[in-house]
Parts: sequence; C-alpha cells; structure tokens
Amino acid sequence: MLLDEIDLKILEELENNARLPVQQIARNVGMKRTTTGYRLNKLLSNGILKFACIANVEVVEYQIPLGIGINVSPGKITSVAEQLVHLSEVKVLSLVAGRYVIFAWCLLKDRSDLNRFLQEGLGRVEDIISIETVFAYTWLRDSWRYFTSPSESPTEPPRTRLTDLDLSLIRALQEDPRQNVTSLAGSSGCSTPVAKERLNALLENRTIQIVSIIDPSALGYHIEAMILVKTPPSQAYVIANQLSTCKFVRHVSLTTGHWQIFVSAQFRDAEHLHEFLTETLVVDTGVMEFKVLEAMKTLKFSMMLVNMV
Repeated sequence: MLLDEIDLKILEELENNARLPVQQIARNVGMKRTTTGYRLNKLLSNGILKFACIANVEVVEYQIPLGIGINVSPGKITSVAEQLVHLSEVKVLSLVAGRYVIFAWCLLKDRSDLNRFLQEGLGRVEDIISIETVFAYTWLRDSWRYFTSPSESPTEPPRTRLTDLDLSLIRALQEDPRQNVTSLAGSSGCSTPVAKERLNALLENRTIQIVSIIDPSALGYHIEAMILVKTPPSQAYVIANQLSTCKFVRHVSLTTGHWQIFVSAQFRDAEHLHEFLTETLVVDTGVMEFKVLEAMKTLKFSMMLVNMV
C-alpha cells in the first residue's frame, strides 16, 4: 500500500495521541469524518498501523528484562523458534542474522522466576546449542515515534501499587487500546467518571502508554537492526545517551555482561546502516566493539504484560 500525504498526516496525528477520536483526526487533517475513518481502517487492515497499551514493566512487577541471543543445531531454527513462541515469558522473538540466529526479549518477575524459566522453560527447548544473556537495567530511550522526536526521556513512575481497578483497566486497554471511556468503564465495572480519572492518572504518571505502532517499511525503513555495544563502564551512559538522540533509533538501554549498551534502530537500506556503523559508532573512540543483529523476521511481539485471566 502506497501512502499519500493524507495517510501520513493521519499517522502523525495518531503518533501524538493514539486515542484521538476519528472526528478530531478528521478536523486536524482537513478531511470528512467518513473519509478519515475509511483511511484509518485501511491502514489497520493492511497491517501498516496497530495500537498497543504498554504497561511499565516495573509497575506491573516485572523486575528482570532479559535479552537472550540463541544459537541452535543446524536445520533446527524453525522448530526451536516455534517452541520459544509459546513461552509466556518471551515477549519479543525474532529470527536474526549475525552473532546469533534467534534473539528474544523476556520479562521475569524475580530471581526465582528467572531460575524457573532458565531450567524449566528455556532448558526444555531441544536443539539449543548456546545462549548469551543481557540484563537491561536502564532504558534511555523507548520510543515508537517516526515523525517527531520524543519530548522527554523515559521517567521513573511513582512507586505506587496498582489497585484491582487499575489492573482491570489495563487488561481492557490491552484488548482494545482505543475503546472509549464509557466502554472502558463498563468492562471494568466502574462509573465513567471514575474510569476517566484513573485512566488519566495511569497515563500522566506513565504507568501505561497508549501508542500507535507503524510498520517501518511503509515509511521507507526496510532494515531493522539490533546492535550490541561494548564500552568502558565509565563511558557507557554518555555513549548510550548520544545514541538515543538519533531519530531512527527506537530503543536504547544500558545492559550488564559482555555488552554495555543495547540499541534497536530502523534503517532505510544497507547504505544507511553502514553509514551509522562507520560514522557514528566507529568515530566515537569510546566504542570498543559492536555486533549487529539484523532482524530477518519477527515471530512474536506481545504487549500483554498484565495477565488476561
């Protein structure tokens, strides 16, 4: 599907506010409501756009964001990936080219949960030859924006315990991030004013984000790469902070282990990727080593952080 100027305007409006009503989008882009609704539905049905409710992992009691690079026996990539997809702890799973053949992001609640996952979950998947783990202890950028830069860096949410109503609202929003407040109140068993008040509070303190996720290839970004960077510990934060300012960089975190920084970015083509590696990473003398993982296919992408049952 080729995008025209109106499609891009609609995507930009939703990037700024993923819950913006169709009527308001229509006014902002100067189109009729019916035409705007038709175009929005077309973007959704063609897989160019989708919506998600993203809960802050620490607030919903996930303390260990774990990246795992995996190598497997020859000819067993598909069978191993199929087994990993069904593990609830695995939230993102991609087939990659580079140092590993599979890369996964997992979320664990605590050390006992981590031990159980490694022994009873990952440990029971046949044909895995080796794994390498990275623990993301600080996120410096976590952005779904393409049209504008994020207005602020990720902030720590208030250390408040979520109520049963909060969890109910988040579950409902995970199923339908754009449902109106009246519908949200009905599915959560509270009044509309209460649902509106709690929703605004969850959004304002960044306990949750309602985001529009755009297929990057529709905007001309055809290569998705994950880059593991090794730096001296004293320079890791400074270098990671510099990388987070690149417009095409989506996510940056500080990690433990052999690698100090994890970067996820979108590139227009191989030349654009090469330019980043040779002019951004290598020029900075603080970068000691890096490995590029090119995502060939994403098999799982789950935002369901709060149990749906």
